[in-house]
Amino acid sequence: MMYRKIKKTKLDSSSPLLLTRTSKKLHNKSADVTDSGKVHRYSKINHILIYPLLLSMEPGLYQSNLIHSLRESLTVKKIEFSPPKIGPSVNISTAPLRYRLPKPRLLEKVDSLNTIQRQRVKASSVGDKLHMKKIKKPEKPESPQITPKRTSSFKREYMTPRVPAYTPPIIKSAKPLPKMVFKEAIRNIQWVKKVRPELDKMWRKIINKSYGIEPLVPAKAGYKFYIGKGNNSRLIAKCFASRSWWVETDNIDEANFSWTQWKNKEYLQKLKLFNNKQIEKIDTFSMLLISPVSIATEKNIFRTVDIDDLGFQYIRNSSSYTLLESEELDSSNLIIYNKIEFNQHLANKKGLFKSLKNYYAALNKNVFDYVPLTFHIKNGHNDLELAHFESEFKSIENEKAKTRLQNLWIIKPGENSNRGQGISLASTLEQIKALISEKIDHLSSKPRTYIIQKYIEKPFLIHKRKFDIRCYSMITSINGIIQGYSYFDGYLRTTSIEYSTKDISNSLIHLTNDAIQKYSEEYGKFEDGNKLSYKDFQRYLDFHCSEKKVSFVRDTVPIIKGLIKDTIQSVYLKIDPKRRLNCMEIFGYDFMLDSNLKPWLIEVNTNPCLELSSGYLTALIPAMVENALRIAVDPLFPPPLGKHNFESFIENKFELIFHQEVDGRKLLEDIGEQKALLLDDEEISDKEDEFPDID
Repeated sequence: MMYRKIKKTKLDSSSPLLLTRTSKKLHNKSADVTDSGKVHRYSKINHILIYPLLLSMEPGLYQSNLIHSLRESLTVKKIEFSPPKIGPSVNISTAPLRYRLPKPRLLEKVDSLNTIQRQRVKASSVGDKLHMKKIKKPEKPESPQITPKRTSSFKREYMTPRVPAYTPPIIKSAKPLPKMVFKEAIRNIQWVKKVRPELDKMWRKIINKSYGIEPLVPAKAGYKFYIGKGNNSRLIAKCFASRSWWVETDNIDEANFSWTQWKNKEYLQKLKLFNNKQIEKIDTFSMLLISPVSIATEKNIFRTVDIDDLGFQYIRNSSSYTLLESEELDSSNLIIYNKIEFNQHLANKKGLFKSLKNYYAALNKNVFDYVPLTFHIKNGHNDLELAHFESEFKSIENEKAKTRLQNLWIIKPGENSNRGQGISLASTLEQIKALISEKIDHLSSKPRTYIIQKYIEKPFLIHKRKFDIRCYSMITSINGIIQGYSYFDGYLRTTSIEYSTKDISNSLIHLTNDAIQKYSEEYGKFEDGNKLSYKDFQRYLDFHCSEKKVSFVRDTVPIIKGLIKDTIQSVYLKIDPKRRLNCMEIFGYDFMLDSNLKPWLIEVNTNPCLELSSGYLTALIPAMVENALRIAVDPLFPPPLGKHNFESFIENKFELIFHQEVDGRKLLEDIGEQKALLLDDEEISDKEDEFPDID
């Protein structure tokens, strides 16, 4: 065998035997050895016999595609070259003829096939094949690597074949449909017909989930409403006229919904009580609110509709919103009344001050950072609180020269006061003591109390005239759950005469109530009905206070909303304590701005005027009342099949700011042992005026 013959032949630097063997069969007895591939191609000998030749060449043969050219004719018997070393102390004469594959190297732990490709490294043997990536070896390693011991744990960790981690296939999700604004979508009449009942269901579900109820949809209409006289009761009747499944009744006892100007105590006591069952919350997250029905464009491309214009997000995505476990109810047996029991803790001047004082004390805050300095006088001249007032009065009197103030105070009845009745201004102790001398209230025949409050002598003025801000809130007590809402819009009430502290007897200068201003010859001369919208006020600020760069909606309205929330939290343990089934009430809030545009809470009214005394109120008040009914009434009494709640889409402007299971629980955690302050059981008269709160 040729193999044995070659193996026994001693190879040295002067032996051309192998080279001649590679070209023995060529016609010209010569070969041009310039590439290892050619050697394999021309050889008739087993390729294993060629490796000793290849190993005798430069070590860089397999590190590049270059081989030292050998252009000499192979017929020459002697070729001079020195075989380089192929390893430490090894030369070609001692190299084995058979090529030995290098020992396999242990791969590092990998997680996927991609990692294997990235982490390939060069083998240590000179005879390794070309690698994917060239890695330079350091000339002098800093320290020799210590071979780890082959322990059982090492074998399990490194020598066990690794199975690449499974990579799940990427599933391409469908692209979201492009959005369309709501105002553009309602031009499509066919879409409007489809989406109207679906939006109605969506709205009722949002509200009912926060109360933990699920009223059943009746097969036939059977709801009745009762409306008492007074305070624009025609407006309420008009709102129900648009709900064809409701019918009016003259008997309040058979009505599902009742609206009266004054609180009917006997009717309230007939309402059932909440059974104090355990309330279970559900994890609640904000959600993207889009129309449940997509709209098809002219090219038959479907698009989703953004319903932010409807104001659903002010309820559903409020930080106070939460979902409750729901129970099914028969809507035909439900009752709701427009007055809340013990509302005097909020709407009574004395009750409001007492509630806020205790509330802020429980939170270690000063109540007079939010309301003007106030004193409640219960026992006339013998009251200890009067002595505190006199001390404060004298202190301010001594600072008059520095502050340039007149030390004016406003005196109000502690109860039974609306329309500016019984309100007076005074600047001396003698005048104030004379005003609080009457001890018996002629309306209730009960002891009379008084509120002495520091007058805001430097108010912010509009065209040199005083004004205040009227805004609205609503409290609902449904299924034993109290929730509070704040209405976004409001209006400004202006006086008819320029402001001055020199004449404190002229109520046309100092009081903004419509019941007083309408008797002025200047009434309605500057504004329609002496009313301004928020937008009108912003235009005034932009023109006259442009250097301050004030935004009323951005800077002031959030503070007002925070004060409204504080009032609700201050009374939520005292208002409707028995949780009557079910109640709701709209409240009117009055605020004033000082010269620094800081809002101050003045009072809260239980029977806010609903008269449409200006063009702006003609749009504002009906929309506010409709919004209130859509939150407190419509979700409890779903329309029969085939009916829907509104012919036109109405934007909701009530924002949820209080929920007893969210804000109420957090408040109790914050005040801890101070909870007793919020449960102050001091008797507050619930005797109301004979007149509504006329603006």
